[in-house]
Amino acid sequence: MKKITYTRQDGFSERDLLHWAIDHLASARILFEENHRCLDSAGYLSHLGIELVLKAILLNCKNDFPNEHSLAKLSDLIERQGVNLNYTKEHKETLKTLDAFYELRYPEAQNPIEIGDDDWEKIESFFEHLCFLLPDQIQQDLRQMNYFEKGKRILMMKKKSI
Repeated sequence: MKKITYTRQDGFSERDLLHWAIDHLASARILFEENHRCLDSAGYLSHLGIELVLKAILLNCKNDFPNEHSLAKLSDLIERQGVNLNYTKEHKETLKTLDAFYELRYPEAQNPIEIGDDDWEKIESFFEHLCFLLPDQIQQDLRQMNYFEKGKRILMMKKKSI
């Protein structure tokens, strides 16, 4: 049976969730900007990145987060913890768009999901808004993060064999 909630005791931290989120969003940006044939992957990675940011906010304010993928539901849970997300009309529209991008992981023949390279700017703005809501200490940790250390691993390029 799948776990319903995840906690610090399970080894999760805001820093790790945000590190993965930033990397998913960085990958999505490359796909949005440089490889239009991979826009579905860009959209799915964008959803996943924002999902992890919301889960980091939940972990910070209530020490756990659910096994939930709906960004709208995660946002609602955050606001029920007393955190005002201050979503503008554009943020709400971006959230709705991103929630649909979760379905991009599979072909959707009946109701295809619309996605274009113009979606990136809104996603990036939404991400920046969410990061601004993070407590100062977490924002400082992010600025000092070594992006080549991830999940108790050192990320490095391996030499290609000749």
